[in-house]
Amino acid sequence: MTLSAEDMDLFKDLRMAEFGRVIQEIIDDPDRDHDSFEDKVKEALYAQRNARDSRRIERLMREACLQQSVAALERFDVTTDRGITTDRINRLATGEWIIHGQDISITGATGTGKSFLAQALGVNACRMQFHTRYFRMSDLGDDFDMLRENTMKRKKFMASLMKASLVIIDDFLATTVSQHALEQVFNLLVARERSSTVIASQHQPDYWYSVFADAAIADAVLSRLSTNGVLFRLKGEDMRTRPEVEAGTQVVNTTIPRHL
Repeated sequence: MTLSAEDMDLFKDLRMAEFGRVIQEIIDDPDRDHDSFEDKVKEALYAQRNARDSRRIERLMREACLQQSVAALERFDVTTDRGITTDRINRLATGEWIIHGQDISITGATGTGKSFLAQALGVNACRMQFHTRYFRMSDLGDDFDMLRENTMKRKKFMASLMKASLVIIDDFLATTVSQHALEQVFNLLVARERSSTVIASQHQPDYWYSVFADAAIADAVLSRLSTNGVLFRLKGEDMRTRPEVEAGTQVVNTTIPRHL
């Protein structure tokens, strides 16, 4: 028995092309003749689900601006005294902290892996099908500046960031941004009280107070990040010398079951 072109077109129309492909493979394999009907259908269904989830993950990675990232939690270097343990990496990989809206701040000198860890958290979130957004602060500041005179678009942009399960701001306060952009970034942080935010910065939190003219805003943000979050102070050798990072090898978007 062979599925016809019309049969395959029907699977495509039903958005079940992978199901049809696997069924045809099973039909063509004489070693599968004695497999139960249930096992054959189950295998095709799982293949269809995995294909669907892979497409979703790819879309989420694009939306997060992480599709070119080589970062992954399983690649983070904990062999040296990095300031974070394997057990902690494994707990972060579960995504529970996102489900509970916990914040994470990452500090450390250049090369200690701040951006790598921040991006790895974002990639892992996309794998688990959390809606994620990743920005370097200078880019986020530019986005807010471009929308300064367009209140409606700025509110729409802000609303999209507030709805994301995870927002990552890398190179936090590493470069100067306009006062308007600074205010918008901190309005965003205040608004994300029940959603997870990752901050990666060369500067320790105490420095953040000195950047803001409005002490009340700084207190509100820093209080929430400290009471609802965890701070990782990274240290150790330069991670950028690792072979796979130098080579720019991209992580395969492994399909992982969705979060509940």
